[in-house]
Amino acid sequence: DETLSCGTGAVAAALTAHQLWGSPSPVRVQALGGDLEVSFSASEVGFRHVALTGPVARVFEGTWTV
Repeated sequence: DETLSCGTGAVAAALTAHQLWGSPSPVRVQALGGDLEVSFSASEVGFRHVALTGPVARVFEGTWTV
């Protein structure tokens, strides 16, 4: 099924918003699974200390067999 919150996509969107529009850290991203917050430190050579926070829910459980 569909993932309601994609962490990789949320971080990419937040860092792009900073680069394009100067959005300051932290950036709030609205996802179907809940609001996510991306915090970071930006410099001329890239980003550091990127952190993603938001709600967590177990959506799948399985067993690994060999």
